Amino acid sequence: MAPQLTSDDLDGLGEEVQAARDPRPLARDLVDAVEGGRLADPDDAGYALSLAAEAHELAGDHDEALDLSARAVTASAGTIDAHWLRAVHAERLLRRGREDEGMATLTSLRPLLHRDATAAVPIVEALTENGRAELAEQWLTAALATAMEHEERHTEGSDEQLDAADVVDGLVTVRRDVRADLGLAPDEYDALADELDAAPDLVFFPEAPFARLLAAQPAVADELGRDWDAHRALIEGELQAADAEGEVLDVEVATPALLTAMLADPDSPDAPDPEPGPRLAWPPGRNDPCWCGSGAKYKKCCLPRGRDGHEAPTAAPVAEPTPVPAPASSERVLSRRPGGRPRAR
Repeated sequence: MAPQLTSDDLDGLGEEVQAARDPRPLARDLVDAVEGGRLADPDDAGYALSLAAEAHELAGDHDEALDLSARAVTASAGTIDAHWLRAVHAERLLRRGREDEGMATLTSLRPLLHRDATAAVPIVEALTENGRAELAEQWLTAALATAMEHEERHTEGSDEQLDAADVVDGLVTVRRDVRADLGLAPDEYDALADELDAAPDLVFFPEAPFARLLAAQPAVADELGRDWDAHRALIEGELQAADAEGEVLDVEVATPALLTAMLADPDSPDAPDPEPGPRLAWPPGRNDPCWCGSGAKYKKCCLPRGRDGHEAPTAAPVAEPTPVPAPASSERVLSRRPGGRPRAR
């Protein structure tokens, strides 16, 4: 019996499709895997069928590609890939000149732009790849205004506010890139996108600064850890999880100047704006001093913390969280919660 195909296997087949002189056999294998129940995760059926559609499209079999693409949309209903595959199908429809159908699909997806942080890229790509960059910029600008209203409406630090902030972050970045391709002059939101690009993914606080921060702002315990052990476990866990997915996180080591800025009155005209702190070198060797600065060997210190989830904080809800002011370059990442990342293709 043929082995089941994992998500990683499908990613590899996608690369083979791109490189193959004749990708049709790969398309048949992908369809057979779906129809024969040979997917490790049944929710990957839409993804597998979309790869088969791409194979036929590369081979010039455009009718077969559209049929499989439509099947992919149906198969992905209710899964994490649903919106992405609908946008991909719309892009194929537009490429084949079926503009009414393609634009109808994209228009139905448009409300996701201000609600789902992962929606902007596939929707905008479908538009820009088919000569509609100006329309993409208009949709993004309108969605950004709505998303910012949602962010301001919710309590600072609440799940709803953090989700809205993630959407805003994604929109300003995609919008900036579209505007740059159109040759438009940068505006204030493009500048915000540049700041977000420069911001770290996480901020690590050495022991003494963390104790000062926790004493001054106890509410940060819900995001950064209830004590320094929990904080180190959170950082190590995020780094290990990202590494397992082939990602590299940018971790800023908090400096005294950053801590001073966080504890200062953000409305003060003299509020400090510190330079970014050094970046964390990770991972050290197993027998090297641990990255946290404890002086212990990595294998005896933070390495097992990340593996075991030792002292990792839970996202307990807080009725009225205390805002934690921070410089613009760090205010987003300081409020991000631990947990899984959106699935990316």
